[in-house]
Amino acid sequence: MEVEEAGARPTEIMEVWNRETVPKVMEIVSTRLSQRDLISLLLVSPWLHRTLSSHPSLWLVLDFHEMNNAGNRLVAALSVPRYRNVKHINLEFARDVEDKHLEIVKSKCRNSLGNLEVLNFNSCQKISDNGVEFITYACPKLRAFSIYWNVRVTDLGIKFLVKNCKHVIDLNLSGCKNITDEGLKLISENYRELEALNLTRCIKLTDGGLQKILLNCSLLQSLNLYALSSFTDEAYRKISLLIHLRFLDLCGAQNLSDDALSCIAHCTELASLNLTWCVRVTDQGVVAIAEGCRSLEFLSLFGIVGVTDKSLEALSSFCSNTLTTLDVNGCIGMKRRTRDELLQLFPKLKCFKVHS
Repeated sequence: MEVEEAGARPTEIMEVWNRETVPKVMEIVSTRLSQRDLISLLLVSPWLHRTLSSHPSLWLVLDFHEMNNAGNRLVAALSVPRYRNVKHINLEFARDVEDKHLEIVKSKCRNSLGNLEVLNFNSCQKISDNGVEFITYACPKLRAFSIYWNVRVTDLGIKFLVKNCKHVIDLNLSGCKNITDEGLKLISENYRELEALNLTRCIKLTDGGLQKILLNCSLLQSLNLYALSSFTDEAYRKISLLIHLRFLDLCGAQNLSDDALSCIAHCTELASLNLTWCVRVTDQGVVAIAEGCRSLEFLSLFGIVGVTDKSLEALSSFCSNTLTTLDVNGCIGMKRRTRDELLQLFPKLKCFKVHS
């Protein structure tokens, strides 16, 4: 009898270990694992499955970026109870995501999206305005929406977005070439607390649309106007209204003058400024930036032939303690452009080339 009891004891201990200790350890470890690894862990044992499934904090993210059959994967995942509190969905560069999948989500899974805050549809090019309507209908708490490089979405999609999602503060429309001033008007009227806006290559925009944003969205901290050459000083001057602005990309702003750049210098919190190929800019504008924006960490003057060592001297006088990235390649008017010479002026520089 004693032998039998002694033989049973290790088995009981192992069962307790597997049932209680292992799940607790895995619960701690799992917070550092990817979604795929978490799902694999569910198959290890019934105890582990129950433990992990019962902790909502482990199932707040759905990450299908760069995956095939992502539309069906999304529908299937949102049908599982453990994802009923998901806060972040990433479908960046995912394939096979179409309006029909988002319509199913709206009709059958919308209770799972009530707490969604971040939605990334970057490069999901099969999604149209209808898809935007379907998915945003179910996301009243959405705060960040990104739909980079989608030429099917128009101002109608923006209309659906602002109607269904009242709390967006981060909006990426980069490459959405069919968004017009009407879309910006809707954004400016409905998202006055917007903090980040990316309008890269939204080529149908004009001064009128941008000015509505600048007048109404005064809390903007990040504004990306990369590769938009049609704006003029009339709009650029009003960037000065954004007193909280920290990131500004004006790459390719061919109409930007020193006068407008001097106005932008009133954005005293600016930390990152891209002036690549702003061909009208001269020392006058750069000196104004140096004097006004003394927290600059990133500055690109790439390809600007109208700036000289005078700009470097001004930047060194006011920004040498903060600048870590400075690109002056192609600035043929500057004579002190070698790595060693720049380090003498800016001892904290770590990056000398932004563009290749």
